[in-house]
Order: sequence, then structure tokens, then C-alpha cells
Amino acid sequence: MIRIVTLLIALPLVLSAQRGRLRNQPKYDTKPLHFGFSLGINYSDFYIREYDLTSIPGYYAVRSEVKPGYTIRIVSDLRLTDNLALRFVPGFSATVRNLYFDVNDRFSGRRSTVFREVESAFIEVPWELKFRGDRMDNHRWYLLAGLKYTLDLASKMDTKEEEFFKLNRNDLGYEIGVGVDIYFEYFKFSPQLIATFGQADLLIQDGTLLVDGIRSIHTRAVLINFTFE
Repeated sequence: MIRIVTLLIALPLVLSAQRGRLRNQPKYDTKPLHFGFSLGINYSDFYIREYDLTSIPGYYAVRSEVKPGYTIRIVSDLRLTDNLALRFVPGFSATVRNLYFDVNDRFSGRRSTVFREVESAFIEVPWELKFRGDRMDNHRWYLLAGLKYTLDLASKMDTKEEEFFKLNRNDLGYEIGVGVDIYFEYFKFSPQLIATFGQADLLIQDGTLLVDGIRSIHTRAVLINFTFE
């Protein structure tokens, strides 16, 4: 994935450089407010903290498997200074995560792997600060840092059925990222790489065997994002 990200960031820079040193939209960053949208591919995972499993009979391990999802966001960018902007980027994100539990079957008592698929449909509300370097010809590097509230519309936290693995629908975390603004004649294109670290414990203690060995579950995610303004 690192090679793909490097290629996605380097290719637009190469294409932009081939256009020469002409400054596209030289007054773009002096405007107080910008709007746009972004499309991205997310890789959302769980950070699972386990108890001492040697003290829990019939519970051996738990692991997660990541599948790619998609993210759509709307961008509102407020200029604070020449090198600092405040961004409000609400959006929708969908993903699927798989959990595998190495436990003893409750009926036969034999050791087996229990599978649970966790589907999520997030409403995301991120607030970001964008720290921009000085513009160099037609590109400008920047760093992102901010807070994000997430509401999982597909959460099964209220169901009584045991075949669903239950997680809290509310999450709060922080994001950090890096990207580059590339100025074209009629728009600005920005590839980004953003990491999310959820701070809320999503685990719901529902009394089932599958949660016995888990102390807490938090969100960890990487977003490969492409913004158009």
C-alpha cells in the first residue's frame, strides 16, 4: 500500500511540473473561504486490548481483518492566516471489518474459529487545522490535525441477537495527515494520507463468550483521500 500511496502523490507532482513554472491561480490562497469535495478509500481496523487469556478457559485469541471501504466528504476551508486554515469536512464513510475468535464451541466444547462480520456506515464530522508550507510554483505541502466525531448508523448495539457483534455507535477521536495542494488552471487537486485514532471504547459487554477475553476496542483507520476545490 505504501508504494501505491507514493505513486498517487508523486504522479500529480510530476504532471504539474511538466507544465512549467507558470503559477496557476496565483491569488487562490488569498480568498477567505473555499469549498470542495473529496473521495477516498479507507482501511478501518480495530485496536483490540485483551485480558490475560490464560485466565479465561476456552478463550485463546481474537484478531481482526481489514477490508477497503469508501469515504465521501464535503470541504469548507476558512483561511486564518497565509499558513493556517480551519476546515470543516463532514461526510459519509462505509466499511466492513471481520473478527475471528479462537474459542471453544459452547455446544460441543471443541476448539473452533468463530467469525463475525461488522458492517459500518459512518456519519463523520471532522474539524481540522491545515498547516500549510510556502507555495512552490504550482504545489504546496501541508499537514492536517483535528478532532472527529463519528456516528455508526449500522451499529447493532441495541439488538438482543447473539449472532451480531455489538459495538457502540458513537466514537470520538483525532486525525493527523499529510498532503499536497496542486494548482491547476481551473481547480486545485489535493491527494492526502490521513490516520484516525479513535479514543472511545466501542466494546459493549453483552455477556456473550466472544467479549469475555476483550478489555476494550478502539478504532484505527487510514484514509487515502483525493480533494477537489
